[in-house]
Amino acid sequence: MTASIKISACDNELRVIASTGAFSAEICHISSGNNDTVAYAVNLGSVLPGGTYSLTMVGINWGGPARFSVEVTNNGAVTPYSFEKKDAAIGVVWSPTIIVNV
Repeated sequence: MTASIKISACDNELRVIASTGAFSAEICHISSGNNDTVAYAVNLGSVLPGGTYSLTMVGINWGGPARFSVEVTNNGAVTPYSFEKKDAAIGVVWSPTIIVNV
């Protein structure tokens, strides 16, 4: 099984956490702003042992607009996850959790 993530937008802060009932691991922590693009990609099998994980993406806004874009490949299927809001509140504004197989 293969799983990977590609992040192309982060305004302002994004944490990606993989968890099971036994442990969790932070996959990445990106800080950016001004609607700048980012480029981060990782094969989850290179940083996690095989298994089924809950993958939580936590988007944090520092004020003003917020934008996050993450593409997840899981078992060969590519699914985009995104959030964009011009006048987002300060704090956690986006926090989807999905299941991935590594």
